[in-house]
Amino acid sequence: MRKIDFYYWGDQCPHNCKMRELINSFSCDPRCTINLFDISKDHRTAKKLNIFSPNMLVIDDKLRWHGPVSIGNFERILNGIIPKATPYIVKTSNNIIKGQIKNLTEETIGDTCMLCSSSKEKVYCQEKGKWIKNLRLNYNLSHLGKLHYLNNNCIGGAEFIPSTEVPYPIQKAKDLAFLTCSFASSEEGDYKSYPLEELEKELPQLGFKAIIAIASENTPFPNGPLHWFIDKGYVDLGFIHNEERHFAKMHLVKKDLRNI
Repeated sequence: MRKIDFYYWGDQCPHNCKMRELINSFSCDPRCTINLFDISKDHRTAKKLNIFSPNMLVIDDKLRWHGPVSIGNFERILNGIIPKATPYIVKTSNNIIKGQIKNLTEETIGDTCMLCSSSKEKVYCQEKGKWIKNLRLNYNLSHLGKLHYLNNNCIGGAEFIPSTEVPYPIQKAKDLAFLTCSFASSEEGDYKSYPLEELEKELPQLGFKAIIAIASENTPFPNGPLHWFIDKGYVDLGFIHNEERHFAKMHLVKKDLRNI
């Protein structure tokens, strides 16, 4: 019998809702035992397991799987077949696209559904909308980032939250912002530089003196690649963890915002 543990950061990522829905559909399956752990307030567990992404499956206390899992792959896992992993590498375009910018709030999160959850089902973004609203109210913030639009379609964005709210084992301070998402990576155009630049300009007005992020050396997971951040003035604070299955050697990066 497979032991399936699912660790997730509330509804920070729309895939968290999708994954819970999929996993719960197997709750009575005799091939597995399933445990769900919300690490939103459980920072100790996140530190113990070196969790640096919003969702993670742990199979039989050994295999770590980040990101979405299809029902087909979940069936294979329960049948004793572990799908082979391949590196997800995107050659980031140097062509910076500048479209329209909107604030990321519970009102605009629906525009990211296809981009962030690969689904037209609004329920996944609606759950994230509740998460955004609660954070905004708790920290008295007008928004949690910037969304980037072209021809009325959301093509990218930059999301942040106060670092004190982050469950990952990172630096935390009231005046330190954490970049949860910088998206989307594409060979066709750089859609994420512009919203990040606009966010960095505004963060000091919201009370933040610096921003930190987790960047992988060569892959877009969970953010990256590392050189993309270095080129934008971020300082590499050093290696923090290697997710072998995802070929992700992760670093913590930081940028001082007071002089922007």
